[in-house]
Amino acid sequence: MYFRLNPECYFIKGKQHGAIYDLIEGDVYALDSKESQKIEECENNEIIDSADPFLLELKKRVVGNFYDKKVFIEKLRLGSPIADYQQGVPPNLARAFLEMGNSCDQSCGYCGYNGVSRSMGCLGCNIWDENGTPVSMDRWKELIDELHLLHCQSLFIKGGNLTKNWEKTREILEYTDKKFKNIFVITHKAHFSEEVRDSLKNKANLIIQIDSLSDIDAQYEYLLMTDCQNANDIFENLPNNVIVDIISRNFNSPQLGSRVSPNRNINKTNLEWFTHNNKLHPCLGNSITISWSGEVLPCPMMRKYSLGNIKERKLWTFLRGTPDSIQEYWNLSLNKLQKCKNCEFRYACTDCRALEVAMTGDLYSKTLCNYDPSRGTWQQADS
Repeated sequence: MYFRLNPECYFIKGKQHGAIYDLIEGDVYALDSKESQKIEECENNEIIDSADPFLLELKKRVVGNFYDKKVFIEKLRLGSPIADYQQGVPPNLARAFLEMGNSCDQSCGYCGYNGVSRSMGCLGCNIWDENGTPVSMDRWKELIDELHLLHCQSLFIKGGNLTKNWEKTREILEYTDKKFKNIFVITHKAHFSEEVRDSLKNKANLIIQIDSLSDIDAQYEYLLMTDCQNANDIFENLPNNVIVDIISRNFNSPQLGSRVSPNRNINKTNLEWFTHNNKLHPCLGNSITISWSGEVLPCPMMRKYSLGNIKERKLWTFLRGTPDSIQEYWNLSLNKLQKCKNCEFRYACTDCRALEVAMTGDLYSKTLCNYDPSRGTWQQADS
């Protein structure tokens, strides 16, 4: 008798243990070393005991099945395995961040200007202690056309206090109208007004940065700022339209048991997420940022990783797959991080390179994680 996992179920081996990914139900089953070895033998078409309680449980959960003879199971896949290597095929550009300005008088303590680490700073408004010349309106419009031709799915318009020059923002919104599947404008609650609301009507969605859960409206998305020490309490009964941005000057101390750090509650997954994480970085993949001065960045929070300036080059030259292109960061899958490549949960995990770089200065570090794949153990919050 033989046992094989279903086409939608993948066995991923770690340094010590393994995991089964059910890409239909979204569940990730953590296995111990003996269970991992047994599944590895099953996937190699070795003879098994049909009365094995563990395998019977997997069959009950519709994860695998028994067979009378050796079988070949074609795994469920998304897209063509050779699609990435076709000549002339443009890259998949999921989202672009456009910083339309670098000015604000709000003086928020968590602003990027003050060098504070943020878990969701990419979705927040920031200004930066930088020199440079702003990108012209004509060049912004050219960039929008280039992004449209590249079939960019989502556009995020941000950059300090956009209302300080709202006519510029309004003109950009008029120009982007109906060119993208999703358009978002990011602003602080202090800058939100009826004029802003009316300008966005039927043109863009709004992400409002707030400091408390009071005065939220169901029709908008909110980015809630909270200190790292208070994050766990905030997540209780959190409205669906609120994203939490955890802030800290040093994530080292509170990382164990923190919301910025993977814990025993492994994320649910699906075919798209699993396929993406096999090849690309969970967050940086298929994303690009154009700073207020034209610098091309892998992330709005990774200011020291410029690939060049958009005033001097066309956008497509940053997407052509050469070593100096944005794909260097897109292709930074967790398979390429020393700690993560030995982890059985790597294809269900999230990751923030901006936070890791802020903490360690190392693009390939992985410190915000409670799991040690070399031992197959979780660290405790009080250890």
